[in-house]
Amino acid sequence: MKKILEKFVLFLHKKYSITPNVLSYIRIFSAPWLALLVSKILSNKSLTLALITVVLYSLVIVTDLLDGILARVISKTKNHDHSHGGMLDRLSDKILIIFMLIPFGLNLFTFLIISAESILAFQALYSPSHKKQATRAGKIKMFLQAFLIPILILQVVTNFIPEMITYTYIIVTIIFTYVSVYSHYFYFKND
Repeated sequence: MKKILEKFVLFLHKKYSITPNVLSYIRIFSAPWLALLVSKILSNKSLTLALITVVLYSLVIVTDLLDGILARVISKTKNHDHSHGGMLDRLSDKILIIFMLIPFGLNLFTFLIISAESILAFQALYSPSHKKQATRAGKIKMFLQAFLIPILILQVVTNFIPEMITYTYIIVTIIFTYVSVYSHYFYFKND
């Protein structure tokens, strides 16, 4: 599967000049539009719109996986500085998650995640160039947050997931979000 994805992203790079940064910009520029769709879903509880939004969101989230693969493939073929791209990748993830949580309003879980993502964005901007890449805790956190959004969207419309499972998932996501803050703080501090 990894080889197939590498060939696919290399094809996109050679044929359409898609770079890892272009994939990061897709997340940044789609964030407000997806947030508007989520706002519409919250106001009218449309299952059709919820499913369309989850599919679009999933396509946007896949760009996070693809930009990392593409960056590694490009770095094998030529000398490539990852410091700017790593920072842009981290910032685009934070922008997307923050925008996707805003329509759910100000409550404890959105406040905690948005606060942590803001701290991580600051760290991404001001960390030394060789520490712009995400940590392992940051990747786990992003994976959990990426699935949190569709869970919340579908929960609003369908209630198919028991509330206790949803709340447990939210708590686990918050815990890993702050583990990521902690790991980035010490990764940044221990230079």
